[in-house]
Amino acid sequence: MPLWLKRAAIWGPLFLAAALAVAYYLIHRPGAPDGPDLLTVALSEQEPSLSQVGDLDFMGGIDIPRSGIDLGGLSGLRWDEYGGHLVALADDARWAVLDPVEPDGLLQSVDITASGELTGLSGETLTGKEAGDSEGLTRSREGGWLVSFERSHRVWRYPALDQRPVPTRIDPAALFGELGDNQGLETLAGDEDDLLACAERQPLGANGNCRRLMKETKTQSLSLLPPNSLMELGAVPTDGDRASDGTFYVLFRSYSPTDGNTAAITALAPDGTRRDLAVLRAPLTVDNFEGLAVREDAGRTFLYIVSDDNFSGSQRTLLMKFEVPGGP
Repeated sequence: MPLWLKRAAIWGPLFLAAALAVAYYLIHRPGAPDGPDLLTVALSEQEPSLSQVGDLDFMGGIDIPRSGIDLGGLSGLRWDEYGGHLVALADDARWAVLDPVEPDGLLQSVDITASGELTGLSGETLTGKEAGDSEGLTRSREGGWLVSFERSHRVWRYPALDQRPVPTRIDPAALFGELGDNQGLETLAGDEDDLLACAERQPLGANGNCRRLMKETKTQSLSLLPPNSLMELGAVPTDGDRASDGTFYVLFRSYSPTDGNTAAITALAPDGTRRDLAVLRAPLTVDNFEGLAVREDAGRTFLYIVSDDNFSGSQRTLLMKFEVPGGP
């Protein structure tokens, strides 16, 4: 055997192992910031004093590190008015409670005060994407939470996120027909009395991408499109929430290699009137936004949005706060 071939046989596997280790590091970012230190982010890094986008007032933003619980992959977000904190759902069947630190109402930091894993119907751990791809989160009228899952498309009700779930009568396949692995119910807003459920896709002809379920007796098909400026980018709904007056706020997201990440927030009034509140795209601070939560406090309406970093070194977990001037 030639000398060069012998050397290749010896060193080749070592070089391959080193390359795989580097790739794993870059993708999974095991050295991501760990601990309570967070970075504040501006609405625009190019214009740090910018405080408004569209009809929304910017109320602060932060870049959340992985922390000791390897926080990431956040897809659902809700304001828990009973506890006075945010509840975040990751797309690997985990959840976390986030207490915002907001001097003068401006988001400056966040404390992670609790976290845990969702279980299956028998109390088993949900492992792998097929069983544990949790995406949508909203309150149930009976207390507890409704959680939607992709791939194995379903909606379960959790009396509490650390308890066993029970099945619901909400059947994504019956509502939408065939759904792709990554085109399930990303958006759950409201509760069983008035629930907005959206698949992660644009409308397909007459088959709308959203369904409005009212008191479990009436189903309305909706074709919910992004603002015109994001139509050609293929933006799709990724979350939504309902205010006390019945207004639904819906978050859209898109990604393309040329335009990067974009996002938009739209308000749907109870009478069906639509109002596009804001579009986020470069040079504004934007990432893979997938979660939106409404918070109402003393007559004011705030929106939080959070991004899914996909556990990637090239993405961030951003939490940003906005105010809707004048309310819904």
